[in-house]
Amino acid sequence: MDGFIVSISLIIFGAVILYGILYLIIKAAVRNGIIEARVINERNENKDGNEEDNEYDINQVTCPNCGRTHDMDYPKCPYCKHVY
Repeated sequence: MDGFIVSISLIIFGAVILYGILYLIIKAAVRNGIIEARVINERNENKDGNEEDNEYDINQVTCPNCGRTHDMDYPKCPYCKHVY
């Protein structure tokens, strides 16, 4: 019976450690994302109305099939599904 209690205790201890590590990783990822969002917003606010391209903007492409404009990073048109 003592071995069973020890093994259950080790499983619970391992789960607590694992959840603690995951919590720290997720917390750091969220914090970095918020910091990055602030930097992008500050850069957009500092444009002073200039129509310069932002380095974070995705280039646009016009589909030759349907003529609609969409982000260049799509492998196919999201509207008519034309493959480039």
